[in-house]
This record gives sequence, C-alpha cells and structure tokens, in this order.
Amino acid sequence: MDDTDKLARNIKELEIELEDAKSLSDARERLLRANIDELNGIYRALQDKMRVIKEREQKIREFDAILTRANRLSSLGELAASIAHEIKNPLISIQGFAKRIPQAKEQEKVETYAKYIDHEAERLSTVLAKLLEFSRMAEPAKEPVDANGLVDDTLLFLEHHLTRFKNVALKVEHEPDLPPIHGDKIHIQQALINLVMNAAQAMPDGGQLVIRTGRKDAGHGFIAVSDQGPGITEENMEKIFEPFFTTKPKGEGTGLGLPLCKRLVEANQGRLEVESTPGKGSTFTMVLPFSPSAVQPD
Repeated sequence: MDDTDKLARNIKELEIELEDAKSLSDARERLLRANIDELNGIYRALQDKMRVIKEREQKIREFDAILTRANRLSSLGELAASIAHEIKNPLISIQGFAKRIPQAKEQEKVETYAKYIDHEAERLSTVLAKLLEFSRMAEPAKEPVDANGLVDDTLLFLEHHLTRFKNVALKVEHEPDLPPIHGDKIHIQQALINLVMNAAQAMPDGGQLVIRTGRKDAGHGFIAVSDQGPGITEENMEKIFEPFFTTKPKGEGTGLGLPLCKRLVEANQGRLEVESTPGKGSTFTMVLPFSPSAVQPD
C-alpha cells in the first residue's frame, strides 16, 4: 500500500471518528437540553407551589387577623357586660333607696337608707377605681429591686390593715443573698399587696399566711404568698384571672385584683403562677427576672 492509500485510509478513519464524536456531542446536547427542560419544569412547578403557599399564608394571616379582632371584640363585649353588671347593681340599689327616702316618715329609716346609699356608692367608686388601675397601668420602670426589702416594706405598710383579720399568723421566709430582681418596684409592690390581702381574706377563721422569697432558676427569683384557706376548685382555677370574676361574698370583692396582679407581673417580663388544693389553701407565686448585672453568664 502506497502512501496515497494510507493517507486516504487515515482520512477516512478521522472522518469516522469525527462523525462518531459529532453524534456523541449531539446526544449529549439533546440530553443536556432534556435535563434543562426538566429542571425548568421543576422550577416552574416550585414557583407555582410557592405561589400557592404564599397565597395560603396570606389567607391564614388574614384569617388570623379576623380571629384576633373577633376575640378582642368578644373580650371587649364580655368586659363591657361585666362592667355594666357591676355598675348596674349598686346603681339600682342607690336609685331604690333614694326613692324611699322621701316616703320615709321616721328619721331612723332615712338614716338607714342614706347609709345604704353611701355603702353602694363606695362600692361603685371602688369598682371604678380598680377598673382605672387595670386599664391605665403606667409603663414599668426597669431597675434593680431588693425582693426581701420590698417584702419587708410592704408588710410594714400593711401592718395596720392585717390587724382586721383575726387569728391570721404571718410568717416571712427570706432567702439570704438573693440577687436583685429587675422591674418596677411600685408595680411589684402593688401586686404583692393584692396577693397578701387576698390571702388574708381567704382565711376568715384564721390560719397561717406565709410569704417566701427565693430563686426560681438561674435567671429568675420569686415572691410567693401562701394561705390556708379553702383553696380554689378546678372549675374556678380557669376563671380566677378573668376581670370581675370573684368567689367573695357580694360587696366584698371587685374581681379585678388578680387580673391586675397578673397584668402587673407580666408587664415586668414575669409570670404569675398559682397552685391550690381545695380544702388546704393556695399559693400565688410572682416569678420575676433577676437584674441583668446579677445574672452570671454560662
């Protein structure tokens, strides 16, 4: 075979290799295009799903907003109904006794009716004052507060008031070297006063009223108030923080004390816990954060 034949054969082999390479390249290109088309399809499908998800999220947000407004309106309606009930009763009494005064012929009856009017007016004033406290709570100040000192100051203030309750023995248990809690001293003291007075009122026949301070965990302290009263039933446990709910006799409670306590504590980034056993008593615990400077980093 001469050189010309060899060259021709080599050229033929190269042409075959080039054709094979071109066929392989075309196949790869078709596969690549197919993969790209598939990926584009997946991308479009994902976009469609994302669009559906966003639409659902938007509907959920809108529905949630509607529910929130409905709950607020429901709560507002319940509160308005409770306020109307609490105000209506003393007003009816005042109106009734006021009508009887001109008809009374004896001075003793006039004085009795006037006394009832004064009592009901005082009750009405108390309800309105508590309602204003509940609705116009000031923004809490953030400062270190000595929980042990706050308890002592509060009891000094309440000393005279607690003498009204016979056979109520007061016991205070301080945890020594307790770090300062972080919050508004006035708010915490106001909540503590309500809890102490509630505990004393829960023991008309006497009992031990215990106030304890301590550490709840590494970042929180607590002030707990315990009584040996009748306790709280499971049914009432779900209602005790509702405005105007009270188990006290008519005219002795507004039903705003515990809701106000809860609101005051939560405004100071704390929580109000309650434990109660019917027939054995109740414990209300204010859990409040320690001052940041007192919390040791991990």
